Amino acid sequence: MSPRLSASAPLDYESEEESHVPERLALSFEVIPPRHDADAAKIDRLLEVLESYHPDYIAVTSSQRSGWLEGTAAFIEKISQNTAMRPLAHLACTAGSRDELIGWINRLVDAGVRGLLALRGDLPEGGMPEHYLQHADELVRLIRELESHQAARFAAGRLAVSVACYPSGHAESKNEDEDFDVLLNKQRLGADFAITQLFFDAEDFLRFAQRAELAGVKIPLIPGIMPMTSLRRLERMGQLSGLTVPERVRTQLAAATTPEEEYEIGMELTAQLARTIVAGGADGLHIYTHNNPDITQDLLSRIGVSNDCLLYTSPSPRD
Repeated sequence: MSPRLSASAPLDYESEEESHVPERLALSFEVIPPRHDADAAKIDRLLEVLESYHPDYIAVTSSQRSGWLEGTAAFIEKISQNTAMRPLAHLACTAGSRDELIGWINRLVDAGVRGLLALRGDLPEGGMPEHYLQHADELVRLIRELESHQAARFAAGRLAVSVACYPSGHAESKNEDEDFDVLLNKQRLGADFAITQLFFDAEDFLRFAQRAELAGVKIPLIPGIMPMTSLRRLERMGQLSGLTVPERVRTQLAAATTPEEEYEIGMELTAQLARTIVAGGADGLHIYTHNNPDITQDLLSRIGVSNDCLLYTSPSPRD
């Protein structure tokens, strides 16, 4: 009998040269609902570019500037009416009470959603109201309960339910084992896959994925990739996520003498991160687009992703 390994045991994983690379890379994008006064032509171009890659789904966040879930639902309606992309909506426990969440789930499904990313959301000042769902696993359970009562509505199909995971650790977790316990509970309650939150090192994801497997996680873990276009943006996103930008990344970006050089360094760092992850066993990538089609296209080109058939080729490093 093989010895049982701890989820925190040290692991070895294949190098980029030794590993298998998938012929077809699962691909998804994250977009932000535009403000009401946003340039319609720019939004149309964004959707046109993203659709050209035939993504497996397009995740739509919610934001204050676009009216929270009202803006999410409106943007999903536009995506459903004007493209063939499958929308997945972010839904957080902070959006309302249990009954209000049920109302939002129905509204989002009516708008064209067939998948939800179940999140707790950022805690409001004073903490979560007592009559709200307190954690994302409770929201996963609610989605599955609602789905079971509306089987005819989905032609006996299912909603895709995604959850978040944290390769660099959740800020509120006591240790890594707690992160895995939370993820395992989400899996048990019906999560189909998990999308990682922000991380800066490929090693963080690869080790997290292998330890998650040892802990019993069976659902796919999809790495979320954010283009590292500037040190200022990285520091801001790191602060929002409770993460520190690694010194090696900070040093390389800080050495740039022009914004153009900083962009070039950051994009190559991002592409290298993504290539290493794919070479290490990831079968998909989730790209945080920040609604910028040009940066998204540039990054995918550097990674080696073609919009012909989502074929992955290992590009030669740029000079």
